[in-house]
Amino acid sequence: MEKVSLVIPCYNAAATIEKAVSSALMQTIPVRVIVVDDCSTDRSFDILTRLAAQHPQLTVRRQDRNGGPGAARNAGLSLVQTEWVAPLDSDDFLLPGRMEKLLAHAEAASADFIADDIIRIWPGQEPEQGVRVWRDEPVGVERIDLGRFVRENTLKYTGFRRELGYLKPMMRASFLRSHNILFREDMRLSEDYDLYARALAAGAKFYVIDPCGYIALNREGSLSRDIPTKAMQKVVDADLALLAGPGVTPEARSALQEHLKQSRIDLSWMQLIDAVRSRNLAAAFKVFGAPASVSQVILVRLFKHLLKIPLYPQERNEGRGAAALRAQAVK
Repeated sequence: MEKVSLVIPCYNAAATIEKAVSSALMQTIPVRVIVVDDCSTDRSFDILTRLAAQHPQLTVRRQDRNGGPGAARNAGLSLVQTEWVAPLDSDDFLLPGRMEKLLAHAEAASADFIADDIIRIWPGQEPEQGVRVWRDEPVGVERIDLGRFVRENTLKYTGFRRELGYLKPMMRASFLRSHNILFREDMRLSEDYDLYARALAAGAKFYVIDPCGYIALNREGSLSRDIPTKAMQKVVDADLALLAGPGVTPEARSALQEHLKQSRIDLSWMQLIDAVRSRNLAAAFKVFGAPASVSQVILVRLFKHLLKIPLYPQERNEGRGAAALRAQAVK
């Protein structure tokens, strides 16, 4: 009997969804695969219907309306009957032994969450040519508490696009159910970070290990920071909710306050951009009425923007040193 389900939200992923589903079905242990189509307008659902007819362990559901990734993932979670559940994005794929390795580590550690570092590749690259997301060096097995998790999602500690929130942990389904933990459906940004943080606040035993075979595909333009302002507001709201909730130690509170400051800076920058685009001078000046710790950073960003200095690394290595570009063998 399967112990693990893989939940894949899908929206207009006709070019990649078959590879994602096939990689899930080809795991070295039996798994259930659940795909929720979020009202795709391309051929995605036709592809999924064909695959479901060929593979009895694949379940495909189509949403009545487009609700975003959180709603699609929650719909998938509602269908899970296995002990464990893990997310897989529709444009990523797995190497065959990944779930078997995660399961062995999880059972040995009596974990509630276990995540392996992701390998990120560009189109045309093989997994062994990719780079690790979180750490360039081996990490072994590390237990992560709420404070450390939040700090490892804060730019000053991690660097650009190296946050722990990018990882895709295998999660104990009974833990999620017993603590009523679901993805926030109003979030279109950082909803993974928010769910993992709430689980840690609820006492989840969360471990991170070296790569087992989750391969994330980069795309040209994926470094864009053109995120809707209202989406960043939801990240600020999530940090405030975490700070007001139970299970927050003093160390975690300090980390959350730092993450909240970063989120508010990003929100203020987006509000400034919106104001300039709409030629709303009053709204633009209002941004600089934020606390000095925020407005000073906004001024620095503004000068960088005017001088055409990138705010974030634009190279394909995303700020890594040359040594980090060596091939990362997936053990």
